[in-house]
Amino acid sequence: QEDAERAASRGAMMEEDKLNFQAKKTEFDEMRKRIRSRASDLNMKKSEATAEAIKAATQRAQAGEDAATPTVDLSKFSSSLAGPADEDPEDVLTDEQKKEIDKVGQLPVLEQVREELKNTKFPSPSATLKQALLMAVIFIVTAGVILKADEILRYQITEWGFIPRSGEVLDYSDLT
Repeated sequence: QEDAERAASRGAMMEEDKLNFQAKKTEFDEMRKRIRSRASDLNMKKSEATAEAIKAATQRAQAGEDAATPTVDLSKFSSSLAGPADEDPEDVLTDEQKKEIDKVGQLPVLEQVREELKNTKFPSPSATLKQALLMAVIFIVTAGVILKADEILRYQITEWGFIPRSGEVLDYSDLT
């Protein structure tokens, strides 16, 4: 029954989605038209290579063949372990660009520390005192709760006879 209810609700949601789509269909068609117009203005064409690769892969899969050549061109990916020798010179920042991007990082270490401390906002003494007092109150309340729970449990366990009371001596002479 739950499955039927879920299916019905999904069907209702699908109908609702269809109605929403139909209500906005002209808006979506207009967006598609603008996208196609912009793509043609930029001389962008549909990728025929992708469609051909999909068709070829589908044919190979249907024929049960393995791909003779890799379908993904891995030459575009470089290893980050390769080091600076493989880096594109355009990707490396010049010293002027580094100085412009990270002005503090170019300073000597002591000046970097001063700059960071200048931008750091430390708490006021009153805020520090408030936090310390709050911590003390939380500590006292927590300690009280734990000690009271221990006292209640110790009393209850001794009343049930699981452990002897303080000063009570048990006689086991009858067991021998």
